Amino acid sequence: MTITIYGSRGSIPYYHKDNIRLGMNTSCTRLDVDGRIIMLDAGTGLVGFSPPPDTSVDILLGHLHLDHISGLSAFPELYQPCDIRIHTKSRASTPLAEQVLGVFKPPYWPVPLSQMCKAEFMEINGEFMIGGTRVIPFAANHADDTTAFRLEGEKTLVYLLDYEVIENTDDFDRLVDYCRNADAVIFDAAYLPEDYLAKRGWGHSTYETGFALAERCGCKRMIFSHFDYRYTDDVYNILAKKVDNEKFLLAYDGMSVTL
Repeated sequence: MTITIYGSRGSIPYYHKDNIRLGMNTSCTRLDVDGRIIMLDAGTGLVGFSPPPDTSVDILLGHLHLDHISGLSAFPELYQPCDIRIHTKSRASTPLAEQVLGVFKPPYWPVPLSQMCKAEFMEINGEFMIGGTRVIPFAANHADDTTAFRLEGEKTLVYLLDYEVIENTDDFDRLVDYCRNADAVIFDAAYLPEDYLAKRGWGHSTYETGFALAERCGCKRMIFSHFDYRYTDDVYNILAKKVDNEKFLLAYDGMSVTL
């Protein structure tokens, strides 16, 4: 399994001359596994992804906040005949395509993309298979019915972006079980601990809670991502001194890790 980071920011993409190290695109991660491609989230980083010819692509959306779906609007492969499936939970009585792409229509977007999209929309309502990879969805501690994922195949990866991890809770114990012995965990480290104090309940975590989870679950690697868009390279340098080593890594746009 190879992990490629296309977007590691939260909320909005934001260019600033001093935030180059962490990148500027919002959440999007590519997994290459068993000859297939699985994309985790479809933020603005998706614009940098071009599927190889004759490759099957599955896109997992944990929730529908704009920073996790905005790349769909500029992903031309969706709007021509394609072998692409978009997986997410249903949150309304409307068709799934309308739920995912409904914001991209007049007056907010020039054309209604849900009517133009050629991808297949797949409702998540339990465990399912993508080729030889078992996808185990579970509820995340984040607003608007967000889903986290454990993917089990040749390697095991757990995806925890937009998840507020709180120690000494029943949810923390449950999360330890979902992450147990994973080869890698992609973890929401949106805030520095000192900034988190003013943002409790916002649905995001810190590298310190990532350390605590890693110690309990025994994961082999943890990749910190979904950094606050306002953080500059000065914050990167602070984080690098604390977490950048063989087991704990800082995500950045273009990063690639082979498990």
